[in-house]
Amino acid sequence: MSKKPSPTPLNALSLLQREVNQIFERLAGYEPRDGMATEWSPAVDVYERGGKLVVVVEVPGLEADHLKVVCRERELIITGARKERRPQGVSAFLCMERPVGQFQRTLSLDVTVDVRQAEASLAGGLLTITLPRLKDRRGRETVIPVSWEREAS
Repeated sequence: MSKKPSPTPLNALSLLQREVNQIFERLAGYEPRDGMATEWSPAVDVYERGGKLVVVVEVPGLEADHLKVVCRERELIITGARKERRPQGVSAFLCMERPVGQFQRTLSLDVTVDVRQAEASLAGGLLTITLPRLKDRRGRETVIPVSWEREAS
Protein backbone atom coordinates (compact mmCIF):
# COMPACT_ATOMS: atom_id res chain seq x y z
CA MET A 1 0.00 0.00 0.00
CA SER A 2 1.51 3.32 -1.06
CA LYS A 3 1.35 6.23 1.31
CA LYS A 4 0.52 9.74 0.04
CA PRO A 5 3.34 12.18 0.58
CA SER A 6 2.45 14.77 3.21
CA PRO A 7 2.16 18.32 1.89
CA THR A 8 5.09 20.55 2.57
CA PRO A 9 4.44 23.80 4.43
CA LEU A 10 5.20 25.67 1.22
CA ASN A 11 2.57 23.70 -0.75
CA ALA A 12 -0.02 24.18 2.02
CA LEU A 13 0.67 27.93 2.10
CA SER A 14 0.36 28.11 -1.69
CA LEU A 15 -2.99 26.30 -1.55
CA LEU A 16 -4.27 28.62 1.20
CA GLN A 17 -3.17 31.68 -0.79
CA ARG A 18 -5.01 30.41 -3.87
CA GLU A 19 -8.22 29.86 -1.87
CA VAL A 20 -8.00 33.34 -0.30
CA ASN A 21 -7.48 34.87 -3.77
CA GLN A 22 -10.60 33.08 -5.03
CA ILE A 23 -12.63 34.51 -2.14
CA PHE A 24 -11.39 38.03 -2.91
CA GLU A 25 -12.21 37.57 -6.61
CA ARG A 26 -15.80 36.62 -5.70
CA LEU A 27 -16.13 39.58 -3.35
CA ALA A 28 -14.63 42.03 -5.87
CA GLY A 29 -17.97 42.31 -7.67
CA TYR A 30 -19.79 43.22 -4.46
CA GLU A 31 -19.90 46.95 -3.83
CA PRO A 32 -22.70 48.37 -1.70
CA ARG A 33 -23.85 51.64 -3.30
CA ASP A 34 -24.20 54.92 -1.50
CA GLY A 35 -22.36 53.51 1.52
CA MET A 36 -25.33 51.33 2.42
CA ALA A 37 -24.46 47.90 3.77
CA THR A 38 -26.87 45.32 2.40
CA GLU A 39 -27.94 42.79 5.02
CA TRP A 40 -30.41 40.78 2.97
CA SER A 41 -31.71 40.54 -0.55
CA PRO A 42 -35.37 39.97 -1.47
CA ALA A 43 -36.34 37.70 -4.36
CA VAL A 44 -37.27 39.48 -7.61
CA ASP A 45 -39.25 38.44 -10.70
CA VAL A 46 -39.11 40.51 -13.92
CA TYR A 47 -41.40 39.91 -16.89
CA GLU A 48 -43.17 41.70 -19.75
CA ARG A 49 -46.93 41.95 -20.10
CA GLY A 50 -48.99 44.12 -22.42
CA GLY A 51 -46.11 46.37 -23.49
CA LYS A 52 -45.00 46.92 -19.90
CA LEU A 53 -42.02 45.73 -17.90
CA VAL A 54 -43.22 44.35 -14.55
CA VAL A 55 -40.92 43.89 -11.54
CA VAL A 56 -42.22 41.99 -8.52
CA VAL A 57 -40.19 42.08 -5.29
CA GLU A 58 -40.90 39.88 -2.25
CA VAL A 59 -40.93 42.16 0.80
CA PRO A 60 -43.24 40.54 3.39
CA GLY A 61 -43.65 42.54 6.57
CA LEU A 62 -42.52 45.83 5.03
CA GLU A 63 -44.69 48.91 4.77
CA ALA A 64 -44.70 51.30 1.83
CA ASP A 65 -42.89 54.01 3.81
CA HIS A 66 -39.98 51.58 4.38
CA LEU A 67 -39.41 51.20 0.62
CA LYS A 68 -37.86 53.46 -2.01
CA VAL A 69 -37.92 52.89 -5.78
CA VAL A 70 -35.67 54.99 -8.02
CA CYS A 71 -34.92 54.80 -11.73
CA ARG A 72 -31.52 56.25 -12.61
CA GLU A 73 -29.45 55.88 -15.79
CA ARG A 74 -31.12 52.70 -17.09
CA GLU A 75 -31.12 51.09 -13.63
CA LEU A 76 -34.00 50.38 -11.30
CA ILE A 77 -32.86 50.70 -7.68
CA ILE A 78 -35.06 49.29 -4.93
CA THR A 79 -34.08 49.91 -1.31
CA GLY A 80 -35.77 49.21 1.97
CA ALA A 81 -35.37 48.17 5.56
CA ARG A 82 -37.03 45.63 7.80
CA LYS A 83 -36.87 46.30 11.52
CA GLU A 84 -36.50 43.48 14.00
CA ARG A 85 -39.78 42.65 15.67
CA ARG A 86 -39.39 41.01 19.02
CA PRO A 87 -42.69 39.57 20.25
CA GLN A 88 -43.83 40.68 23.70
CA GLY A 89 -42.23 38.67 26.52
CA VAL A 90 -39.60 36.88 24.37
CA SER A 91 -36.23 36.77 26.10
CA ALA A 92 -34.30 34.73 23.53
CA PHE A 93 -34.86 33.27 20.06
CA LEU A 94 -34.32 29.57 19.45
CA CYS A 95 -34.43 30.12 15.69
CA MET A 96 -34.52 33.38 13.73
CA GLU A 97 -34.66 33.01 9.94
CA ARG A 98 -36.58 36.10 8.82
CA PRO A 99 -33.96 38.62 7.70
CA VAL A 100 -33.84 42.10 9.21
CA GLY A 101 -31.95 45.24 8.26
CA GLN A 102 -31.43 47.10 5.02
CA PHE A 103 -31.44 45.83 1.46
CA GLN A 104 -30.76 47.21 -1.98
CA ARG A 105 -31.48 45.58 -5.33
CA THR A 106 -30.23 47.18 -8.53
CA LEU A 107 -31.65 45.89 -11.79
CA SER A 108 -30.22 46.90 -15.17
CA LEU A 109 -32.93 47.90 -17.63
CA ASP A 110 -32.00 46.72 -21.11
CA VAL A 111 -35.20 48.17 -22.56
CA THR A 112 -36.30 51.79 -22.82
CA VAL A 113 -39.08 52.63 -20.35
CA ASP A 114 -41.30 55.63 -19.70
CA VAL A 115 -40.33 56.48 -16.12
CA ARG A 116 -42.93 59.27 -15.93
CA GLN A 117 -45.71 56.68 -16.33
CA ALA A 118 -44.18 54.16 -13.88
CA GLU A 119 -46.28 52.88 -10.98
CA ALA A 120 -45.43 50.97 -7.80
CA SER A 121 -47.85 49.26 -5.42
CA LEU A 122 -47.48 47.11 -2.32
CA ALA A 123 -49.98 44.34 -1.55
CA GLY A 124 -49.71 41.00 0.22
CA GLY A 125 -45.96 41.37 0.81
CA LEU A 126 -45.26 41.95 -2.89
CA LEU A 127 -43.97 45.24 -4.29
CA THR A 128 -45.08 45.45 -7.93
CA ILE A 129 -43.41 48.03 -10.16
CA THR A 130 -44.89 48.59 -13.62
CA LEU A 131 -42.80 50.42 -16.21
CA PRO A 132 -44.40 51.09 -19.62
CA ARG A 133 -42.00 50.36 -22.47
CA LEU A 134 -41.23 53.05 -25.00
CA LYS A 135 -41.35 51.98 -28.61
CA ASP A 136 -37.93 51.48 -30.10
CA ARG A 137 -37.11 54.63 -32.00
CA ARG A 138 -34.09 53.28 -33.82
CA GLY A 139 -34.49 53.22 -37.59
CA ARG A 140 -37.28 55.76 -37.46
CA GLU A 141 -36.90 58.76 -39.71
CA THR A 142 -37.08 62.11 -37.98
CA VAL A 143 -37.02 65.24 -40.11
CA ILE A 144 -34.98 68.08 -38.64
CA PRO A 145 -36.10 71.44 -40.04
CA VAL A 146 -33.36 73.60 -41.53
CA SER A 147 -33.62 77.29 -40.82
CA TRP A 148 -32.57 79.81 -43.42
CA GLU A 149 -30.56 82.85 -42.53
CA ARG A 150 -30.20 85.63 -45.03
CA GLU A 151 -26.73 86.90 -45.66
CA ALA A 152 -26.18 90.54 -44.80
CA SER A 153 -25.67 92.57 -48.00
